[in-house]
Amino acid sequence: MQKPFPIGRQLRMLNNKFRELGDRNLQKYNLTAAQLDVMIYLKCSGEEEIHQRQIENWFQLKNPTVTGLLNRLEEKGFIIRRTNPADRRYRVIELTEKGEQILGQMWEQAWNLENRIYDCLSKEEQEQLMVLLDRILNSLSEV
Repeated sequence: MQKPFPIGRQLRMLNNKFRELGDRNLQKYNLTAAQLDVMIYLKCSGEEEIHQRQIENWFQLKNPTVTGLLNRLEEKGFIIRRTNPADRRYRVIELTEKGEQILGQMWEQAWNLENRIYDCLSKEEQEQLMVLLDRILNSLSEV
């Protein structure tokens, strides 16, 4: 019997390597790649009010994981959480000025890492990879 293609292993290894390289670059900012991802999400939201549940859904993470990420970002002074006056059940999450400054400083480094992936693939391969990864993610999300 032939062994199955170890796609799960390859994806884990790719994720681990990507996080390792990202975390190494982010050490001087006292950030992890996961914390950076949240900060970028907040930055890209524009004027939209962002709540914790939106972060949980976007990154497909559980509440305790996101709570921990937000706690650490808040302790470092990169975000604030304030009560939404229109609905006190929700806390709005925002980047602080310090968070904006740090994000601006390391934006280029983050994109350099991302571009290392794109540089080894043609445009067609990039598009195909995204379609395949989305299909895998959707398939696993149905379970």
